Amino acid sequence: MSGEHSESRWSKNVKFQFIFILLESERAALLIKKISKSKLNTLFGYLGIPVFVGLALVAFYLILGSLAADLFNPVAREAAGSVPLQAYLLIPGFNPFVPVVYGLIGIVVAVTVHEASHGVVAWREGVKVEGAGVVLLLFIPLGAYVRPSENELNSKSFKQKIDVFTAGITANLILAAVTLLLLIFVVMQTVTVPAGASSGVAVYSVNNGSPAYHAGLKTGDVIVSMNGYQITNTTVLSRLEASVFRPGQNVSIQLSNGTVTHAVMGQDPYNKSVAILGITTFDAAQALATWRHPSNLLLYFVPATIEATPLNPTTAMFYNSYLPGWQIIGNTLFWLWWINVNLAIFNALPAFALDGGQVIKEVFTKLFGPGARAETATRLVTATVFSLIFMLVILPRIL
Repeated sequence: MSGEHSESRWSKNVKFQFIFILLESERAALLIKKISKSKLNTLFGYLGIPVFVGLALVAFYLILGSLAADLFNPVAREAAGSVPLQAYLLIPGFNPFVPVVYGLIGIVVAVTVHEASHGVVAWREGVKVEGAGVVLLLFIPLGAYVRPSENELNSKSFKQKIDVFTAGITANLILAAVTLLLLIFVVMQTVTVPAGASSGVAVYSVNNGSPAYHAGLKTGDVIVSMNGYQITNTTVLSRLEASVFRPGQNVSIQLSNGTVTHAVMGQDPYNKSVAILGITTFDAAQALATWRHPSNLLLYFVPATIEATPLNPTTAMFYNSYLPGWQIIGNTLFWLWWINVNLAIFNALPAFALDGGQVIKEVFTKLFGPGARAETATRLVTATVFSLIFMLVILPRIL
């Protein structure tokens, strides 16, 4: 009898869906019920609708703005077209810009917070959470899930259902804001640039076959002077290349470590009178100042691994901090911010299978009544959203 009971319990708590394994626990559902009694979760009732509307507008702004740039800005179109297709998928490691460890941490936390928030608000609104558990992909944890009673949820008022549907994106946005504030105003405030890195212009990357490549320059070198001209920032270097040095000229390059090397300046393919060294420069002090005192929040929407940022592993050598493990802490906070805010914005889109799709379906049901008209309107909006996303991916590649 005990063996049969154990086998029944196993089959009830462990479920398989395609390549996913669902480990369900009644205790998890009861834990969510206890959390739902906290007064803090009443915030979801006040924030849900404004957060949904705001994030949906942000999502369309980003999509339409990117499409406009692809159509009318050749530089932006070329940059977008060079982005690998796998970069559009939030899969750590498969996406070349999302690191495996930090990406997995971000996804597990974001999905768990998202789903748990749905369950918390469902319990608060009198909807039983019939199950909750963990999602595994080939035994790799991807986050948690909750399973509210559909019958009880469908019997609730319009406002109650909207609160449940918007709880996940609201929680993700709150967590994103908290982690970003901690990153900017706590971690980044402890970071400094060593004197050696701030005395000139740092080399972020060297173009293959370029004058810098043949001169032996490498990532991490800091150029302090060229032919006696002090290189205090990237602007000075650009002016020297444009108006002082000439293509084919042999110049001496002094590095911050005292090394002196020579390079024969190359020719800018777009302007044959301009000399080029063939490097991507990096101003460590300027980058740190930008990250510590941001003037544009969109700066943090770019993955920290794409550009020369204080959290890019390539540029780690240019920074110090008295905070032990500051780069681990900083990267964890950044990817928690980045994944949570992107998950919140994407889920706010009014399309099937997303929270925004459930919200817009309830809105159409409220306007047209339950039935075919509401379903048709939801499908039409869904088709429009996914068509815009498809164009965003394909357009830069076909123009």
